[in-house]
Amino acid sequence: MNAAFHEQSDLDGPAIRATNALYISGLILDLISACLAFLTSRWFQRLTNAEKDFLQKVFAARARETSEQADLHCRKPAPKPSMEREDGDPLQSTPLSGIDKWAIPWYSMSLFVPMLFLVLGAMCMLAGLYTYTWSQHPLPVAIVVSFTGLATVPFITGVFSIGRVSARRKNIILRLSRMQGDW
Repeated sequence: MNAAFHEQSDLDGPAIRATNALYISGLILDLISACLAFLTSRWFQRLTNAEKDFLQKVFAARARETSEQADLHCRKPAPKPSMEREDGDPLQSTPLSGIDKWAIPWYSMSLFVPMLFLVLGAMCMLAGLYTYTWSQHPLPVAIVVSFTGLATVPFITGVFSIGRVSARRKNIILRLSRMQGDW
């Protein structure tokens, strides 16, 4: 795909410019996503044993809470993440003051955002590839390329739509155990 890297000339149309913009934007987002994912992984590796225990306790409590809400088919807003007090509930928050009021949500989002950047980058790159294909290739080629991309959408949405319903997740686990890599 030399369209993304060739020199600009009078022959470049809006489709090639759009392809370049989308493809390079997607590449940048994917590179940033990879860097942030690595840094996030390092942050989790560097937690002390006490912090790892706290993380496990808070995540388990949040999973129990979410599971109970899903089982009741109740749509309550999820409580905000919080810190554990020495004497109580792991989901009970401690008061934040000063810079921590805005820094804690920002730090948390920084650890969470790599997947979002990866998805956005992939969408930009795919949009660039489709723009290029539909503007530069014959109709049959464009249709085959589009069909190939669209054929993957049900599987991608399936992963994101599994949800937190315990019975569904258990049935998926049972199905995976029966398959064990076999079609």
